[in-house]
Amino acid sequence: MDERVDVLIIGGGPAGAATALALARRGVDVVLLDRARFPREKLCGDFLHPLGTAALERLGLLDEVLPRAQVLRGLLIVSPQGREVFARFAGGAGLSLSRAVLDETILRAAQRAGAAVRTGVAARTVTRHGDRWHVSTDNGTLAARLLVGADGLHSRVAVAAGLRDRTGRGGRYALGIYVRGLPAHEGFGEMHLAREVYCGVSVFADGQANVTMVMPKAAIRARRDGTRHGRAPGTLDQMLGAFPRLYPRVRTAVTSREMRAVGPLRPPSGPVVGDGILLVGDAAACTDPLTGQGVSLALTAAPVVARTIADALRRGVLRAAALAPYARWHHQRLDGLRRFFLLVDWLALRTPLIEPLARAWQSRPALATRFLGVIGSGEPARTVLNPAYVSRLLLACISRA
Repeated sequence: MDERVDVLIIGGGPAGAATALALARRGVDVVLLDRARFPREKLCGDFLHPLGTAALERLGLLDEVLPRAQVLRGLLIVSPQGREVFARFAGGAGLSLSRAVLDETILRAAQRAGAAVRTGVAARTVTRHGDRWHVSTDNGTLAARLLVGADGLHSRVAVAAGLRDRTGRGGRYALGIYVRGLPAHEGFGEMHLAREVYCGVSVFADGQANVTMVMPKAAIRARRDGTRHGRAPGTLDQMLGAFPRLYPRVRTAVTSREMRAVGPLRPPSGPVVGDGILLVGDAAACTDPLTGQGVSLALTAAPVVARTIADALRRGVLRAAALAPYARWHHQRLDGLRRFFLLVDWLALRTPLIEPLARAWQSRPALATRFLGVIGSGEPARTVLNPAYVSRLLLACISRA
């Protein structure tokens, strides 16, 4: 016989775990499945903007993770020519925090709140029968009134529900490695920019550092070909060669784990809700790691998702229209920023404009802080996409002072 539940969440990352926690605190009968066992290592930038830190605090988990995190006052942005901009956050603090710590912390909190967390259990098939979703596992079948897909960028749940297809091209790939002994800029995360590629650095409280590069497949292939033809001593050297301010520092550090890769990081498109189903996290919308928004947005969305689901369950109506409050929030929160993210990508990686911009931000730190506020603190894009800000930025760009 099927096990019947009100809400079944597939995926135990920050989006799924935070949603389970928020639902359990509202007294909702919720089960979370993930094929992995926790704590697990997950390729990620291991970085939270102030927006994500504030979301953790609202969930009541900030004090629990702080001893294992580095508190960040801002972000070091390094241009392709090596120009360094120390941009401070507009408000609040960010965190360098490993995903292994973050995921396990939220899952434990969800269990304490009453959610049934079942790790090491894979969802084999997802089908719809009548008014319930049926998810088969090696331990039996669960029948849920509402299904939440939190299973990442290539969401099987979204495909099974007809909210996504498997087509699509393009997208960059991420390659990450952990090192120890990296000379660090305490209190600042790092983002190193180059043509079509970039690299983020997060240093944890214990001294370990995450170095994650993101680049197109063609760039990876070219660097690997260079390695095979003897133009560099190893793959890591080839990957980091584009970042002159970072490369010498990593060469002196000790590699603590093997390099990992994931991709393509291709943003999905399509609805985030359907009849009896809702998508969260990367399954709903993947943002390019350049802006570091993914985990922060997932944590911010959890209370909205939980409120929407709890209201729908109370009314006994779980069709797509009943889940529209979350869909509207998602559209307003993300779609308005998507064009801004595309602009950031174009400026930082595709044009030579990043050099005069970096020079302007160096000479006018308040302009850099304002720009970072849109990316990391939830300020509206119009904060910088307005004549007053643009004119001040242009004047700083042409000034040599």
